[in-house]
This record gives sequence, structure tokens and C-alpha cells, in this order.
Amino acid sequence: MTKRINHRPDDTPATVTQLAAALAALSHYEGTNSATEHAWEAARLGGKSYYRLLLVNALLGHAEGEAVHADGTGVPADQVLAAHRQALAAVGALDDPAKLLGFLRWRTLRIAGPLRESAQDPTTGPVVLAAAHAAEGLQQLLAFVRRARSP
Repeated sequence: MTKRINHRPDDTPATVTQLAAALAALSHYEGTNSATEHAWEAARLGGKSYYRLLLVNALLGHAEGEAVHADGTGVPADQVLAAHRQALAAVGALDDPAKLLGFLRWRTLRIAGPLRESAQDPTTGPVVLAAAHAAEGLQQLLAFVRRARSP
């Protein structure tokens, strides 16, 4: 892992200004990133928490898109797996089995939702529905294991 990336998890959430700056750094934010702009957007959307949630998920989506692209650049499999560990390190899940299980469960929940929605379309066929059920089962299994390992 690179030594230039801070892997110390911080429980302090990023501010909307920080999130917008990160999106801007990736050329995915076109606003002024001012307190006034953020207050207006939060009010327009119905609340600060929801506005922050939208920014976080926009940043996550763009970062995941970059990861999909980077994973497909022909890097050897062992280096890809080492790179994937960066995400686990960033959330403090490398050396904490409970945190790892919780994080993997969270990731699985993010997969299950779109699969369930897609399965509502009869043209997708039974495989998408089976995948939705498998994702649901996996997240329940991860939750069970996490609870079983907790003191």
C-alpha cells in the first residue's frame, strides 16, 4: 500500500464543502462550493442530511467508476487485489474483523437494492431475481457472523 494515503479512519464526516471539492477535483462539480450555495441546495432538496447523502453518493459513484476503469487496465491480479485492500484500509476494516464484516454487509446491501428493482421488470428473467435473493442472503449471513463474533 502506498504510504501517501492516510488510512487512519476518521469518524468525523466530511463536510459538504469537502465533498464538493472532491467532486470538483474529479471534474464532476460545477458549483461555486460556497456555504450559501450549499445552504440553498439543502433547502431546495429538503434538508442538509439528504443533500450531504446525495453528494457522498455522487462522489462514491464517480470513484467506483474510476475503480472499474482502473481494474480493467491490465494490472496483474495480485496487484488488483492489493489495490482493493486500499478501500478496506480507508474504512479501518483491514485489522478489525467486525468492521470488515459490517463494511462488506453494507456493500452487499448497496448491490441488493438495484438488483431487487431490476428484478421487478419481467423482461430481466429469473436470473436477476435469483441474484437479488443471493445478495439478500449474503447480507443476512454477514450480519449473523458479525453478531456471532461480537463480545
